[in-house]
Amino acid sequence: DKNKSHVAANKILRAHRHLDMRPLFGRELGLLPYVVAWLEHFAKSRPDLKLSSIFEFVRAMPMKVTDGVVGKAKGEKRKLNS
Repeated sequence: DKNKSHVAANKILRAHRHLDMRPLFGRELGLLPYVVAWLEHFAKSRPDLKLSSIFEFVRAMPMKVTDGVVGKAKGEKRKLNS
């Protein structure tokens, strides 16, 4: 079964220079960790594919990404000195 998974993944990666992430956007950022893990496991020789896939998620949902990062920050807000 493990070998079949590698064969299938290799076929996908050879056939597609770019993976369309749009069908996964309905689950918002919930699937992003799985996408990254899959690419880490099967596409080690394709860092461009990993980066472009992550970029598609960020580009489609920029506020969800920034809210997730900024919303978890602790401490006081900085004030600008004028």
